[in-house]
Amino acid sequence: MMPCHDIRIAIVHRDGLYRDCLRHSLAQTQLISIVHSAAGLGQETWEAVVACRPDLLIIDFGLCRRQEPVYPSQRIDVSSVGMKTIVVGVPNREEDILACIEGEGAAGYLLMDSTLGDLISNIKAVMNGETLCSPRVASLAFGRVSTLTRQIENGHVGNGTRLTKRETEIVRLIDEGLTNKEIAVHLHIEVSTVKNHVHNILDKLHLHNRHSAVRHVKAQASLTGRC
Repeated sequence: MMPCHDIRIAIVHRDGLYRDCLRHSLAQTQLISIVHSAAGLGQETWEAVVACRPDLLIIDFGLCRRQEPVYPSQRIDVSSVGMKTIVVGVPNREEDILACIEGEGAAGYLLMDSTLGDLISNIKAVMNGETLCSPRVASLAFGRVSTLTRQIENGHVGNGTRLTKRETEIVRLIDEGLTNKEIAVHLHIEVSTVKNHVHNILDKLHLHNRHSAVRHVKAQASLTGRC
């Protein structure tokens, strides 16, 4: 349901010109109010965004593809603070689109060639509890869901490859919100070693980012009845 008040929006984008233009354009749109804008999503910025109590966060795709979690210290469930998310500037490449869909769980995704009109339509759809995306994104999403469904029906997720004990431990620490550096300290190994493990995990499972690996391990555990 659309909120009875103006849609309160926070914008987080690395490109200052893009961010300012977006803020100015959306501010001219009826029933939309810009409550915060920032260039990055560090801990202080995240706390400032939450304090503004936005209904919707518009975030730069580039920030979602960082190696470390988008929300520092711990992975924060955006929905838990009553906020929905639209990712903008997604490259029109299959691997990037799928990584975006599998990674942050946003309510909407806009490719790099999308227009302001596309964004406004997505904002209205998302606030109505709908998902509005381009045919390209929809096709890839449905294809991915179909593939995962077949894999689950066959008794496995991903390519059926089992992770080593160390790799499983690293996935568990990622799920706890630890960064590569924090994992290295916890396991008494080098940061470069952690990065190599993460790379190997993603390569084994044919996944695009670390949080997809967490979901893979949890899904596999639920299928086998193991924790």
